Amino acid sequence: MSRSANDPGRSEGIRITRRVGSLTCGVAMVGFGVMFLLNTLFGLIDYTEIFSLWPLLLICLGAEMLISNMKYSDTERFTLVYDKGAIVLTILVTIFAVGMGITDYCIQCVAKYGNMCI
Repeated sequence: MSRSANDPGRSEGIRITRRVGSLTCGVAMVGFGVMFLLNTLFGLIDYTEIFSLWPLLLICLGAEMLISNMKYSDTERFTLVYDKGAIVLTILVTIFAVGMGITDYCIQCVAKYGNMCI
């Protein structure tokens, strides 16, 4: 029977692995998903507004890294592992948001000014 990390009777040699980046990725996926849904169904948020929020992803990811490093600085008990998959997915969501913002800008420009935008 294995003991959990919170079990007071656990052995001292067990190291706990904490993944950094997963929280930011999850928040980004939910946040951008809600914003894209609001744009698609109700037109409440423009893609350019969504595009302007991409620096928040970098801020959240950096904050998660700093907080994790401060909270789990005991290197004898904790091992911090950067969740590369979540970080790559966060970057891809950012690129998608930028692409959607540029596409929306181009569509609005062509609708307003015709082929003069191109």
